[in-house]
Amino acid sequence: MKKVELHLHLDGSLRVSTLRELSPLEYKEKIESFVSVNSNDRTLVDYLKKFDLPILIMQSSEVLERVAFELVEDLYHDDTIYAEIRVAPIQHMKEGLSDSEVVQSILKGIDKGITKYKIKVKLLLCAMRHLPEEENFFLIDLAQKFKDEGVVGLDLAGNEKDYPVNLFSNFFKKAKELNIPFTIHAGEATGYKSILDSIKLGAKRLGHGIRAYEDKETLKIIKNDKICLECCPISNFNTNAIIDFDKYPLREYLDLGLNVTLNSDNRTVSNTNFNKEIEFLRKHIRLTDKDILKMNINAINSAFISDEEKIELIKLLI
Repeated sequence: MKKVELHLHLDGSLRVSTLRELSPLEYKEKIESFVSVNSNDRTLVDYLKKFDLPILIMQSSEVLERVAFELVEDLYHDDTIYAEIRVAPIQHMKEGLSDSEVVQSILKGIDKGITKYKIKVKLLLCAMRHLPEEENFFLIDLAQKFKDEGVVGLDLAGNEKDYPVNLFSNFFKKAKELNIPFTIHAGEATGYKSILDSIKLGAKRLGHGIRAYEDKETLKIIKNDKICLECCPISNFNTNAIIDFDKYPLREYLDLGLNVTLNSDNRTVSNTNFNKEIEFLRKHIRLTDKDILKMNINAINSAFISDEEKIELIKLLI
């Protein structure tokens, strides 16, 4: 089955072999314990610590280009026809790279991948919640600068619990004024209120949004406004966003006709890919091939690309 992913972090999806090759000596022997979750990691904060080592090595143009290419290659071999990869440029400017150099390097790797393989891939730029709003504003100019080279939108990522979305109201107001599409991580570490707050700020897509079931009015708004939910089941399991996975609400959302999509979030941190997400879901809820196709179509229709590009992808999917 052809696949479409909208929610995929570059720094959470590096190959373990690449990490082992490029990491400092003290990390090499137990590399998986530093970059993938285990039974001791039970919260979003624990989960986010697994990004420390990948970020440590992703500080040069050469490495950024390499890991971007490798992820595109891995997606192609998983039968992906379209993906939006996301990255926080500020995380990769710690050893002298400028914001533009970070984005250029990643886009170069993506371009190398899509030139070699039949796949379409775009880039989203992430603002980080732990930084003051004003320190994220440079991303708006950056998205504008590279909008014709593969950057198609913005995101807000990081510690949702301690840094609510309303701290970034001016950031998203400016993005809306410039017609820059954006998605916001919401309804993962905190409940439905963060979903409502994100929608009020103009988000048409929500990273996760899985806790919408907590409030019936929120579900109505998501349905009526056709808000896209970027669901990431194994990641939700890793962070305890949902306690009882036999009650994972994706089945309810599909039955309600919500605009839900399926994504892997972080291939390395969660030791997953699109197929593993399907296998995991089928152990807990009823899921048909028709459901999977519907979620892929939803993803295409919610992608930050032109209608013409969406039509071409639908043809490839069906």
